[in-house]
Amino acid sequence: MNLDHIKSKGGKIKKQYEYIPVASVEMTEAAAQSLAENPKIAYVEEDGKVQATDQVIPWGIPHVKATNVQQNGLTGSGIKVGILDTGIDYSHEDLKVSGGVTLVPGTTDYRDDNGHGTHVAGTIAALNNTVGALGVAPQVNLYAIKVLDQSGSGNYSDVVAGIEWAITNHMNILNMSLGGTSSSRTLKAAVDKAYNFEILLIASAGNNGYDPKGTITYPAAYDSVIAVGAVDPQNNRASFSSVGRQLELMAPGVGIESTVPGGYAVYSGTSMAAPHVTGVAALVWQAKPSLTNLQLRNTLNHTAVPLGDSFSYGNGLVDALAAVNYSETINTSGGGKKKL
Repeated sequence: MNLDHIKSKGGKIKKQYEYIPVASVEMTEAAAQSLAENPKIAYVEEDGKVQATDQVIPWGIPHVKATNVQQNGLTGSGIKVGILDTGIDYSHEDLKVSGGVTLVPGTTDYRDDNGHGTHVAGTIAALNNTVGALGVAPQVNLYAIKVLDQSGSGNYSDVVAGIEWAITNHMNILNMSLGGTSSSRTLKAAVDKAYNFEILLIASAGNNGYDPKGTITYPAAYDSVIAVGAVDPQNNRASFSSVGRQLELMAPGVGIESTVPGGYAVYSGTSMAAPHVTGVAALVWQAKPSLTNLQLRNTLNHTAVPLGDSFSYGNGLVDALAAVNYSETINTSGGGKKKL
């Protein structure tokens, strides 16, 4: 490549490329214009700018005050969180999965073949890095407990097996963004047993909307489980969010961006609300590890921001900062266990 034309216009050669006949040049705008009119010059263009793709903070994370808590050094580190769902994409760039199991017939591992479980996992624990999204508690130990198949369906018997796996493997928190409309003595026995093993159980309330008789699904409807409903950015109950006397907490569940296999997507549902509460619980438990699961549950409820009647809003919006601050005042020497 002949650089004489460039030098004749006062251009300063910054870089000459090896495989393409192009040079990076520093020169005045007038000189560049003159050079562009030279028939021996193929083209002249301005050097463009690029920048790193920044991490997105989904609206729900600061909405539950998780960013405030993270700034104080709490990230959920050391807390084991089991996700009963469709599995997790353990190769995702924005997730670190510690282990797991599949209980779905015909599958050989806990890789997510639906997307739902990976989305839930990201809301809880998407890594604090330079890409993608951010989770509520980005350093928890994530465990995939695959009980739902490729279509997002499963049986109570598999859910019960997943709960038993969580007990055996000493999970601290169990997120169940799933639900059925019929009660089951076996399912109730399983969640009650896990609760008595000091596991905090959190489930989506359901997407069955409003009915004066209540629409909470199972296992969220059981006393041992925290039922979580969904709100929008204005703290309005999402129209799809189930209601009932068992409703306990509300969390962001409309237009939630999170991880999915191979990338990121925006989902809505109480399935998206429950992991916000799970992440907040992990932050509080890291701050005060001596809390029992009952004390932690009471803390989340006591510090929730009231939004309306309890039938539609439970005790209100979960608040990580208030919960962490309140937990520091609790005397844990007296225990605080509740058997079911």
